[in-house]
Amino acid sequence: MVGTKRAVVFALAAWMSVEWASAEDILDSALLVIDERVEKVAEGCKFTEGPAIDAAGNLFFSDNPNDRIMRLSADGKLTVFRSPCGRANGLLFDGRGRLMMCQSSGPGGGRRVTRLEKDGSETLLAETYKANRFISPNDLCIDLRGRVYFTDPYYGPPAEKSQPTSGVYRIDAPGKVVLVVSNLKKPNGIVITPDNRLVYISDRGTQKLHRYKVAPDGGLVPDGVVYCFAPDRGIDGMWLDVKGNIYGAAGKAKTTGLFVISPEGKLLLHKPMPEFATTVTFGGDNMRDLYLTAGTSVYKMRTLNPGVRQYR
Repeated sequence: MVGTKRAVVFALAAWMSVEWASAEDILDSALLVIDERVEKVAEGCKFTEGPAIDAAGNLFFSDNPNDRIMRLSADGKLTVFRSPCGRANGLLFDGRGRLMMCQSSGPGGGRRVTRLEKDGSETLLAETYKANRFISPNDLCIDLRGRVYFTDPYYGPPAEKSQPTSGVYRIDAPGKVVLVVSNLKKPNGIVITPDNRLVYISDRGTQKLHRYKVAPDGGLVPDGVVYCFAPDRGIDGMWLDVKGNIYGAAGKAKTTGLFVISPEGKLLLHKPMPEFATTVTFGGDNMRDLYLTAGTSVYKMRTLNPGVRQYR
């Protein structure tokens, strides 16, 4: 971190350029280009989630209550990409440019994981485990072998608790599903490191960020708690930069916004946002545009470290 005097200067600069920043910001000068304003790049939605970038630089994100996926083109044009979409939440492109979707619960919710093919059809990847439907698939990541890990938390109502516990699952092939974590209260955001050695999972039940080692068979071996946000709200969705830092959307009320945690568990940055922050991804020139979904909008800020490319 920068020295105390320099940190105050950077925090003051951020406060002057972004009206919702506060004196409580923690700003590491090695993470954000702080002389650029945070830009609102999309608005007019009900609740934004699941940002994902395709190979052409277009941003896709879910507007869950409206049961639609939005597309923000590289030239800034916002359009509806798919509606209905099974109330998609977490989105991710695979290495062949196909959009993977966690379809959540609620009216019209698919409660499954699907893949959108280039011809517009959907391939069902996972809908049940031990003959019971999933609760509400939330977020996903893909390893280098094409296996999909996804979270399935229970938030309610009781009628949707179709599994005995919230879980984290691995899809080895369409319809072939393995439960890999069963002792988290509300597993939510999930991300895998580029070398496929580690997986990070946020537990919104305890507000803790957990780390797991990936076993040779694809299992997940607990490797400790990286950071605890309690009593504040823990990470919803997250992504990594090339140095291994975890960029997460977390917090509530005045604290809601961007948090950056080092792999060693140190809080490097906290930047409050004007709306309820949900998740993040990288894109743009040299993978240094950080997109953050929050409330009715999507925001963009510029980073110094590139983000990890999401294609697997």
